[in-house]
Amino acid sequence: MPVPLAFVKSMDRLFFDTNVLLDVLEVRAPWFPEAVECLARVRSDQCRGATTAITLSDIAYIQRATDTSKIYSVFQCLREFLEVATLDAAVVDASLGNRLPDIEDGFQYQAAIAWGATHLLTRNVKDFPSDGVLKVESPAEYLVQRCK
Repeated sequence: MPVPLAFVKSMDRLFFDTNVLLDVLEVRAPWFPEAVECLARVRSDQCRGATTAITLSDIAYIQRATDTSKIYSVFQCLREFLEVATLDAAVVDASLGNRLPDIEDGFQYQAAIAWGATHLLTRNVKDFPSDGVLKVESPAEYLVQRCK
């Protein structure tokens, strides 16, 4: 049975920053439970989720000592329910215009906007603009708001 269009339009669109996915993959305390719960919400179709290829590339680099077949397996699992937001010339140009202190954060922020994210989930909230274009918050903050 198809999901009603009105429901789809109101569905949260969660964009996952690199550190949140690493919290899950590396079972980082104390952030692991909330990060897993946010991914579980995407996996169970309660909301949509995305990240960028830059995140996957960064994770592959950070995890380079790990067996490559395990990294491929994890990425294939993530791709079953996470979209990959576009990081094209328009996103790069918008990011260059913002001039965030961390260029990679600028790419992530603009990719999230271009994808239509309602929330950018990160543990580095202070590193992103608070311009009201999208809600930048930690997974814990997101869950507190959703569980009210």
